Amino acid sequence: MEVPGYQYLGTFFLYLGENKFPVSEIYIKSYLRSIVRKNPQTKDIMNPSIKPFLNCSLFQNIPDNIIEEVLSEAEQTIYKPGQKLIEKGTVPSGLFIIESGTASIYNEDILLAELGSMAIMGESFLADGIATATILAKDELKAVEIKKDKFYSLSQKYPALVFNIFTINFQRLRNSNNAALQEARTREEKLEQLVQIRTKELNETMEELKTTNHELSITRDNLIETQKFRDQFLANMSHEIRTPMNAIVGLTNLLTKSPLTELQDKYLKVIKKSGENLLVIINDILDLAKIEAGKMELENVPFPLISVIHNVQVILNLKTEEKGIAFNTDIDPQIPEYVFGDETRFTQVIMNLAGNAIKFTEKGAVTISAKLLDIDGDYYEIRFGVKDTGIGIPADRIEKIFESFGQASADTTRKFGGTGLGLTISKQLVEMHNSRLQVTSTKNVGSEFFFVIKYKVAAAPQSDELDAMGQAFDVSDKIILLVEDNEFNQMVAVDTLQDLFPGIKVDIAENGTEAVAKVEANEYSFILMDIQLPDFDGFEITRRIRKMNKHDLRICAMTASVTKERVEECFEAGMNDYMMKPFSPDVLREKVIRNING
Repeated sequence: MEVPGYQYLGTFFLYLGENKFPVSEIYIKSYLRSIVRKNPQTKDIMNPSIKPFLNCSLFQNIPDNIIEEVLSEAEQTIYKPGQKLIEKGTVPSGLFIIESGTASIYNEDILLAELGSMAIMGESFLADGIATATILAKDELKAVEIKKDKFYSLSQKYPALVFNIFTINFQRLRNSNNAALQEARTREEKLEQLVQIRTKELNETMEELKTTNHELSITRDNLIETQKFRDQFLANMSHEIRTPMNAIVGLTNLLTKSPLTELQDKYLKVIKKSGENLLVIINDILDLAKIEAGKMELENVPFPLISVIHNVQVILNLKTEEKGIAFNTDIDPQIPEYVFGDETRFTQVIMNLAGNAIKFTEKGAVTISAKLLDIDGDYYEIRFGVKDTGIGIPADRIEKIFESFGQASADTTRKFGGTGLGLTISKQLVEMHNSRLQVTSTKNVGSEFFFVIKYKVAAAPQSDELDAMGQAFDVSDKIILLVEDNEFNQMVAVDTLQDLFPGIKVDIAENGTEAVAKVEANEYSFILMDIQLPDFDGFEITRRIRKMNKHDLRICAMTASVTKERVEECFEAGMNDYMMKPFSPDVLREKVIRNING
């Protein structure tokens, strides 16, 4: 295609070249523009690079000659995908115009926007402002850059460029605001929908919770009632079983001190042994019930650790002598004599383990050991063990022996007797000491049960005050009031007291009304108070006695239940001491001496 005027361009440039005509650049450009203005069809052919930029907002309402001048100052660069044009936190080097390709704007790892052909970037340099985002080439990108010093010069000549930049950014801001408003509306609508959904779900959940809470409340009330029933049953069972056992054990002890024929002595020993075994079983059952009900708590008072081990040996020595086996103790000399803890429960564990070891050992020896493992200040970590040379335990039965009523086998139960409760109770008592009862055993070789307890050392008492009191105890003017409704237990208590303290006077009240009347009419040295009585209990009797200003009169409860709650109830009612049925003569002696002299 021939374009008018274009045929003269070649001749013109040839003429300039051959004659070295001194024509300025401005003149040449002016001449060319005149041709273009006269012949617009020549525009694409003359300068094809300018055409795309006519659509750039930067050049809106800008004459072509100015556009061309601006672009003549620009540097064209091709960027590979991922290559950085502008870095966040820096002042852009100039103004970028995307000729082709796409640029991605990132804040950290978040994609904010994308810019396409003829978009501008980097205009923040005009105010020496730092870039608030990083701009990368998304794909192959061609851009022209007008360095900021050159753009400053151009903007001074052509303020319209700056105005257009302002217009572009204003439009971007407005579009951004509109988008933000639309996004906000969309989010608000979604939020409202979500709130409605969540409110509905919450209401449904609240209704479910109300139902669940109601059911839980009913369950809780039932559990409370069940627990009350269980506690009451435990207390009643303890009383109903221990009360006749008190008479059996007490009268048996008294009979042993009376003249007997050989046959009577033989029968009496059988009765005593059977009573003791029955009492062990009863105590085990009641202790297990207390542990499972969470009613058992450990004391933390000084007690003679080493003496307890020796006492267990003394108590069980008769059994080992009868079987013809050795009974040894192996106590580390570094172990303290006195520690803080629960003497009764520690004794119970050692007694159970040693008793079991003796029961299952036909020849050889049983050894109680205590080895010091570590000292941490006042705390001594001690390993206790009971080792035997008995029948041993099959490997597949070791875990079963710690279960309630568990034995190694049915044959074991038939041959050796017992319920298996002793090990269960011992295990749980050891666990209450924050330890674990463990066992190693080889069948037909022997077993060892062991556990580790950290005890705090305690100071040994200076003297045995109780013995001193006992040696000087005078009962000639002492009168004890025994409040007891059971005829046999009355007999046991009176005869045991008179055997322990010859000459002591014992008065009896069979119910609460009689007890209160006797206290009003007489001066007593000490009261032994049964808890369960026909008319009203020992707690109420004690409260009525205290209202008589009998505050110095000491009262000791006789109870078949010594749970923490029961003991606390005794003291809250105004009692000074308590004693568990069935009681031994030694315990009764100690209570009488302590309270009369107290």
